Amino acid sequence: MSEVKVEGMKCDGCVKTVTEKLSGIVRNVEVDLADQSAKFTGEATIADLNGALADTPYRVVD
Repeated sequence: MSEVKVEGMKCDGCVKTVTEKLSGIVRNVEVDLADQSAKFTGEATIADLNGALADTPYRVVD
């Protein structure tokens, strides 16, 4: 399982949106608001993940 940091999440609605968007390109997405992170299985680059989040205020960072 891979883990990345996600900037911009402030509420459970944010978690839901990030989960839905990332689920479109990877599997088994688990987003943690407290840690500002997302865990998932599958192959995706940071650019791929940010592409999935392009129409949201959230960004995946190294």
